[in-house]
Amino acid sequence: MSERVHERRPRNFGRENTFRAFLAIDIEEQARHELSRIAGLLKGQCRGSYPSSDMYHMTLAFLGDITFAQAEALCRVLEGVADCFQPFELRLCRLGYFAQPEAATVFCSTERNNTLLSLAQDVYRAAWEVRIPFDDKQFRAHITLGRRVDLSTVRLNSIDVQNVPFTVRGITLYKSTLHPSGPVYEALERIDF
Repeated sequence: MSERVHERRPRNFGRENTFRAFLAIDIEEQARHELSRIAGLLKGQCRGSYPSSDMYHMTLAFLGDITFAQAEALCRVLEGVADCFQPFELRLCRLGYFAQPEAATVFCSTERNNTLLSLAQDVYRAAWEVRIPFDDKQFRAHITLGRRVDLSTVRLNSIDVQNVPFTVRGITLYKSTLHPSGPVYEALERIDF
């Protein structure tokens, strides 16, 4: 694998002492369009909260509240992680949900991919290395389409998901700010492969 040179630049994560953070994979436009189409079908049939398509992502690790120092250290470790990967392809696969059907989190999964699983494990190790006590639930590849969705009148397997591919090109550190209307995500740092 060729050696990469990382450009060192100052990182500015904001002014708060801590911020709510997560690491994620960004979703390319063609896949985002398909996910938006599916969410539109659901929205027409099911009451719930549906984020705008520009908020679609695949969470690798939810970190909770972290400090600037932790964010800086984590990004340095993730640069090393990124050196071990090349861009790879994922494909949208099928719909599923977490929780109860009357108040579900609806998601679209991707086809199983060993490179993605390795990336998720390496991201978990990186967070542990910098001593971030993050939510280390077993990784499950999914892209959230809606929350508190009432699925009592629809069968998810009746909705066709096109196997649209998208390329994973890196890891993004996001800041999540909670508002009464829902969370707002801000990309703070992207570490490319």
